[in-house]
Amino acid sequence: MSKFFRSLGLLTALLYMFGVQLSAQDLSVRVEAFKLMEHANAVSRPTHRTRNHKEEVTFRAYRLDGTTVDGRADNIIAGDIERYETTFGDFHSISIHFPDKIVQNDFPPEPAETLELEKLTPLLIGSFDKSDIIHSITPATLNGRPAKCVQFETVNGKTRQPANEICFDDELGALVRWNVAEDLIEDTDYVSFEGVLMPRTIRHYINGKLRMEVKQEFSVIEDPIDWAALTPPDAHPLRTCHDYKPPAIQSAPQPADAGPGPWYDVQVHGGIGPDGRVQQATVLPAGRPDLEKRAIEIVSSWVFSAPLCNGKPTIIGTDLIVHFAPR
Repeated sequence: MSKFFRSLGLLTALLYMFGVQLSAQDLSVRVEAFKLMEHANAVSRPTHRTRNHKEEVTFRAYRLDGTTVDGRADNIIAGDIERYETTFGDFHSISIHFPDKIVQNDFPPEPAETLELEKLTPLLIGSFDKSDIIHSITPATLNGRPAKCVQFETVNGKTRQPANEICFDDELGALVRWNVAEDLIEDTDYVSFEGVLMPRTIRHYINGKLRMEVKQEFSVIEDPIDWAALTPPDAHPLRTCHDYKPPAIQSAPQPADAGPGPWYDVQVHGGIGPDGRVQQATVLPAGRPDLEKRAIEIVSSWVFSAPLCNGKPTIIGTDLIVHFAPR
């Protein structure tokens, strides 16, 4: 399953690539599934330059210890210039993307929750590809509205993701439900903005548990934008690493009881600092709080060589995987 506004390409060419998999599928059902996804992309992906506008996002994340943390993102999209500001707990980032440079304030590596927000907003959408085996398309009623749901599995080598489902609003054509592997994303309260359909409410579940709720609003900016006033006082150009040396593992032991695999993996997001230690380690809860807390403790003891940018120690954001014995 391909994500994030990737082009579907020519349907006939893709069907030719699917080869043997087509023999296990109903060709007409597969063609209809592709058309549903293609239409969802068409109604929710801008094909024209939109007017200057604001995206105001509020969100609530559900953490490992059962507490919730609220955050917000205020984005400005103005042609070739974009400004992004995110606040989540103690984390606060501002960056302005000009055509020739990026300026930003000093902020630590992003927590896992803000990275998840970036994935979900303004809309996670994608395409079917040759790894997807379409089984059926069934009618459904979602949020009181008629919908069509595509049931499929995704096969990549020896890895199979059975029982996936993506649903589309029957009238609008927009994507309203994305249930792939352990992720369930619900997109509701669609609004037409600049001729594009976007959800105002997004809910993300992992293994059946609510992990993030998002509300987003869109509005046109009529007045001229004063970019100097919107630039933080401590802003500096994003440093370009002409000579980058990534961190190398010096000590990163996996749990002794993990065994040879297959494993239950926990992904931890954090930063590797100039001292080679993991900083700001966070994880999106996926139903095993005992292992998720243990994973954070484990990576906090790992040691790497310092990442180097132009010969100087720096900090980089990264994702680390901890292997546990199967559930």
